[in-house]
Amino acid sequence: LYLNSDGISVNNEIYTKDEDIIDRAYNKIVYRDFMSYMDILVADNTIKEWKPIPYDWRLPLQSTVDDGIRLEDGKLIDLLEEVQKLAENSNTGKVTIIGHSNGGLLGKVLIDRLKNIGKDNLVDKFIMVATPQVGTPKAVAGLLHGSGLSFPFFLNEKTGRGLAENMSSAYNLLPSKKYFEYAQTPVVEFEEDVKDIYDFREIYGNEIGDKDELDSKDELDKFLTGDEGKRSDPDFDDTDSPNVLNENLLNEANDIHDNLLDKWSAPQGMEVIQIAGWGLDTIAGIKYDDCDIVFCPDKLSNLDRELVFKKDGDATVVIPSAIIMNDGEIYYVNIEKYNTSNDKYNEHANILEIPQLQEFIKNILNNKRDLTNYITTIKPEVTDEDESLRYKMHSPVAVHLYANNKHTGLIENPNPDSDLVYYEENIPNSYYIEFGETKYLGSPKNGNIRVELVGEDTGTFTFEIDEIKGLNVSKTTTFKDVPVIKDMKAYLDISENIGIMEIDWNNDDKIDTTIDLEKSNSTETVSIQLLKEVIKSSHINPILKNHFLNELKVAEKQMKKGKNKNAAKILEILENQIEIFSDKKMFKKLRIGKDEAESLIKIIETVRLNLIK
Repeated sequence: LYLNSDGISVNNEIYTKDEDIIDRAYNKIVYRDFMSYMDILVADNTIKEWKPIPYDWRLPLQSTVDDGIRLEDGKLIDLLEEVQKLAENSNTGKVTIIGHSNGGLLGKVLIDRLKNIGKDNLVDKFIMVATPQVGTPKAVAGLLHGSGLSFPFFLNEKTGRGLAENMSSAYNLLPSKKYFEYAQTPVVEFEEDVKDIYDFREIYGNEIGDKDELDSKDELDKFLTGDEGKRSDPDFDDTDSPNVLNENLLNEANDIHDNLLDKWSAPQGMEVIQIAGWGLDTIAGIKYDDCDIVFCPDKLSNLDRELVFKKDGDATVVIPSAIIMNDGEIYYVNIEKYNTSNDKYNEHANILEIPQLQEFIKNILNNKRDLTNYITTIKPEVTDEDESLRYKMHSPVAVHLYANNKHTGLIENPNPDSDLVYYEENIPNSYYIEFGETKYLGSPKNGNIRVELVGEDTGTFTFEIDEIKGLNVSKTTTFKDVPVIKDMKAYLDISENIGIMEIDWNNDDKIDTTIDLEKSNSTETVSIQLLKEVIKSSHINPILKNHFLNELKVAEKQMKKGKNKNAAKILEILENQIEIFSDKKMFKKLRIGKDEAESLIKIIETVRLNLIK
């Protein structure tokens, strides 16, 4: 699917299947029920016919309309001709266009071209559902770091960013100039310590995207294209450094937004209906900081990056972007309420699968505006009664949520030869996102949520749980710098006590130790215990291994006496010993491998620093 720097497909044999829109993508139903519903509308004579129009979503909107949609046999779908054919067969001589997501942008271009040839009177209604009319911040994360390109699987960030950086459609989804007239939060933020790596604040101040600043779009474009040449294009493997985007494609996207999409208005006599999804955590921006890991060099590839969420969208498109037109009707779908009431998980990708939305669209087609359940003309408001949880994991640890026999998190890829990472989001109003080495999850607060953590490698992890009340974080619970080994498991029962973590370090289904954040020294004591397990599972010479374990026992005794500084001193000596025994001049029989030594030293250093804080 890759494209060259001109946005042209590298593989010229890729084609679109006629009328073959996606019914389901692995475990997520996308348009299946909506297609069936449209067939029912034909059967009951609500409409005479309908036609789904798939298209190559990688390519520019203009070329899709102007050049046609290429099919397998080389034939082209001419969208202008399709509208005219449907209108000729219609009982009214007109058609209604329903555009979902990017399809709404394509619909604007199509109607513009119909207007150019005097055929715009063939369209009586234009319904945009969850359309990012002026872009959405999620696209910034995808283009800069290859993150968020998921459905319902992840491309690895290298592949995802390589695909997106020359894809015209991805640039069209970036926040446009008009976006910043309505944005409530910055698209990019820079913490003060980020200057230790790269002084973004000197160039942009604290943030990009303050709606009171007239140059927000110019600043964003400057950041996206490398700070006017000051920042070079990162290596393909380096997805932690912000990418330097294709300036030509960015200019083309700005041009179509400024001159068509953002100033688009409906021709006289055409009804425009904007439908936005609401109630789900949606990416609203990115926050950059310096690296907090021990021994972390100050370079761009070690930037810490964090997603910022707002409960004001459909998990992809933030509300302002979906309802930007003042001269169009506006409706809201309360997806959060629908999911809760029906034990479902619908979001941006499958919003058209909500039966009440399908029924409302039928009402529109019948020239009625009778509101169905979950559909309102006034945007729902978040209240203090709305409570949810956001989870954030920094580390080599997998995170799984379970509730009422439903699961949210990673699942096994059915194709063992594939490099795609599959996940599912079956708990209503839950989500799973990977952004760099950080995993983000969300869930309702009510319900019997159980968290399961599974070690993927040796290291340390920090696990944060934000309790959200209304729009604000009411409390944050943090398990910081906990040592982990591969296959170690840890459990939290959210309904009981968020501050207690049970740990099964050898994966034998028995709880070996517990971290209780209400007890002093609990994390540090368990960290020493887990550090012993890390040493036991290492490839160190048995004689050295026993020596190191005895040292840790002494440190443990010092901690029990409340002498954390003494314990920290023992750990410092242990670090030095490991470094000595990793020297290539050391006897081969006693030598510790360089990578293993570095990993152990990082873990010990992290535990030691926590002891003396």
